[in-house]
Amino acid sequence: MNLIKVYILTALFSAFTFAKASATAISAPPLEVQVKEVTQWFTGLFDNSQQVATNPSVPLITLSSCSVKLTNANPVTGIENIYLEQKSINRFRLYSFSQENSAVNLSIRPFDTNYSVTGLCNRPDSEHILDSSKVSAASCNLELLWEPTDYIGDNSPNGCPTSSGGKVISSVTISKNSIDSLDNIFGPNGNLLFATPIEFRRVGSIPEPSFTLGILTLGVWGTSKTILRKHKQKSRVK
Repeated sequence: MNLIKVYILTALFSAFTFAKASATAISAPPLEVQVKEVTQWFTGLFDNSQQVATNPSVPLITLSSCSVKLTNANPVTGIENIYLEQKSINRFRLYSFSQENSAVNLSIRPFDTNYSVTGLCNRPDSEHILDSSKVSAASCNLELLWEPTDYIGDNSPNGCPTSSGGKVISSVTISKNSIDSLDNIFGPNGNLLFATPIEFRRVGSIPEPSFTLGILTLGVWGTSKTILRKHKQKSRVK
């Protein structure tokens, strides 16, 4: 009886070890795919109403974002430009996702103060255009690292300078249906002015932008080719 127990425990341990090894063996997709995936996850309509329901002291904020093109700008392959509009804490930014070394680089740039693009994501796709001359040359950058279910990034400890002479240290986690962000805003004297984490959750389904087709045509890991080959083989058999 004891020998049977030993066999069972050995089998269970082997299965657990194999499952653990398989999980750790998951490798990150190519950076080109990562850029397109995190951009799609970041695009759409979000709010933090679920967070407000459990913590009324947190302000209700809506966030809408959509893919845009820049006028008068040299086209650069591998960069996905997203316009972000945030209310009731008003914030309007251009988010640019691109490949950099072994991670996704996120570049965040503000617009000229007299440049109004409010409601851009509610317009037809053909009007999702920004004047590149109205976009600041200075940017705040974060490095986004791939995880199996999300992208995580921050720019600590240096952060980015603010117009008031202070700095902001940001961290963000982007998942398929959520964006968790935290901006630690410091004044010129180094005092912390604001540090409330915001938990955005997607409202509605993920949009299907045109670059989704690009992801499918990459043929990552040869999945599509394998399926097509098997289909042809079955057709010949028939």
